[in-house]
Amino acid sequence: MSVWRHSVGLVGLVGWLLFSNVTTLPASLEKGEESGILPTAETLLTNLPDGAYQFCTEPDPQDWRDGAGVCLNFVKQGTTVNGYYGYPHSDSFVCLQGKVAEDCLYGKGLVISWAGRIWLEIPQVEFNWDKEGRLYLSQGSLAHSEEMGEGQISWIVFQQANLNMQGLYPYPSPRMTSPTQLCDWRFNWQGDL
Repeated sequence: MSVWRHSVGLVGLVGWLLFSNVTTLPASLEKGEESGILPTAETLLTNLPDGAYQFCTEPDPQDWRDGAGVCLNFVKQGTTVNGYYGYPHSDSFVCLQGKVAEDCLYGKGLVISWAGRIWLEIPQVEFNWDKEGRLYLSQGSLAHSEEMGEGQISWIVFQQANLNMQGLYPYPSPRMTSPTQLCDWRFNWQGDL
């Protein structure tokens, strides 16, 4: 019986440690926390008020870094999400526009290719963009290209972007660069969401 009590106590301690960091979530989600059900990214997005947010594959490092792992920095307006998914402190990111269904973000993606990062062939078939295996892109096309000094910048649009958001950690507030500063959607494509 003492092994059972020890296991129950250990589970309770782990649960307390996991939920003690969730106090930064909006008050509207507190009922879910009290019931012991950890909200999914989809539940969080569905219930979040309009605003700016950041979710990452690793918990908030609570240090000088803008995020840990790979992060989704986004603005939610109604049922639409606009933002980008990428690695903090790098130029490796994909701009995303879409809607949430279950634990996934479905929509369109935009990759900005700077000089030295030229795509020899733009993929049409689905491929995995990140090493974590969360973002898949397909149906790419060149939306715009322009000369910049000695190089070229290209805007590549992917008509299909699917991001698996299951298990992402919500951060208290966005710390990465705003999506409006990184994602230039002025060279829009065929149709809206």
